[in-house]
This record gives sequence, C-alpha cells and structure tokens, in this order.
Amino acid sequence: MPGTHDRIIADAAKAALEPLGFKRKGRSRTWIADHGWWLTIVEFQPSAWSKGSYLNVAAHWLWSKIGSLSLDFGGRIMEHVEYATDDQFTRAAAQLVKSAAVEAQRLAELFATLSKAADVLLETAQADGGQQHMHPGWSDYNAGVAAALTGRTEEARRSFTAILDSRAPTGSLLHSAAERMMQLLSGPTCLRGEVMSSIERQREALRLPPLTRHLF
Repeated sequence: MPGTHDRIIADAAKAALEPLGFKRKGRSRTWIADHGWWLTIVEFQPSAWSKGSYLNVAAHWLWSKIGSLSLDFGGRIMEHVEYATDDQFTRAAAQLVKSAAVEAQRLAELFATLSKAADVLLETAQADGGQQHMHPGWSDYNAGVAAALTGRTEEARRSFTAILDSRAPTGSLLHSAAERMMQLLSGPTCLRGEVMSSIERQREALRLPPLTRHLF
C-alpha cells in the first residue's frame, strides 16, 4: 500500500512538474510530458529494500515498437534517497523534483526539433556503438529513424545496416523493424507514414490521447 513517503513524492511532483506539462501515470510514481513524437519520463523509482526513491529522467521515442515505456535516452539522475522522517523526506523530495525539472527542461531543449534530435541520436549511437540502456542496437534504430525523417538518408542507411549486420538476431523485433525501415528509405512519404503509424500504435498502447495532427 502507498505510504506517507509516496504521498510526499506525489505532492512535490505535482507542484513542480505539472506546470511543465507533466501528467502522472495513473497512481504510479511515473510522470510523463507528451511531445507528440516523444515523451519525457520522470520516474521516482522505489527500492525493494527500503522506503524512499531513486530518480530516473529520460526520453522515450514513440516510434518504438515495444508497446511499453522505456528509458531510451537518459536514465538515473539521483541515487536512492531513503525515507527517515516526514520532515527529512519532504526536503529530500523537494530536491528530487527540482533535479527532475532541470533535467526535463534540458531534454526538452535538446530535442526541441526533430533535426536536433537526429544530431544528438546519431552522435550518441556512434559513440556507444549502438548499445544503450539494456536495449542493444535500439540507439542505432532511433538514430536511423530520426535521420530518415530529416532527409539524412545515407546516415539512416548506415544505422539500419549496423543493426542488420550485427546488432540484432534475425527474426527479432529490432531486426524486423530495421529491415522494414531499410525497405522504405527510397520512399520518404511511405516512410513517414510508417513512422506515424508506429507512433499512433505506441500511443494507444500507452493509453495516450490520439494525435490530432500530422507530425512530419
């Protein structure tokens, strides 16, 4: 059952994050800001061993095909802060949400446009060799999609080729997704339509409101 520390986190997050456009995901400790083609995720992650919270802040790309939330760019911002007393944890929660707000605003600026996102994702995928946060190869896929949507076809092709050659086993979700994008690279209109369909399906899976406009 939720405890006092959960209420303290929820109250602090509501005060700091709602003005930035975040909404709480049900009764969970996850807050989401919706940018149409991506989400900012703020997660006050509980510990299995003691009361308190970790802090994770990340971007989630809605062209993902996994059907669930994933921390695609970003992750752990603060290590576990343990609850001792209400007063102590109220102060701790204030620091958690302040850090969350700062990082969320940084991500919003970093990915203010699809072109900026493509720059960052291509650079990140090259630097980490396609291995990102427990999802090997998905950073290459995300970079490839962003590149393709912004007309950087050859960079997109290199990203998808890396997946097909070595990043993912044949028949896996990642391999199939990269293969489909490769097939569509010569037809930008069809590729944009495919990505829009993926976004709409992911939004539905995450119970987000349907889009009222085309994004690309």
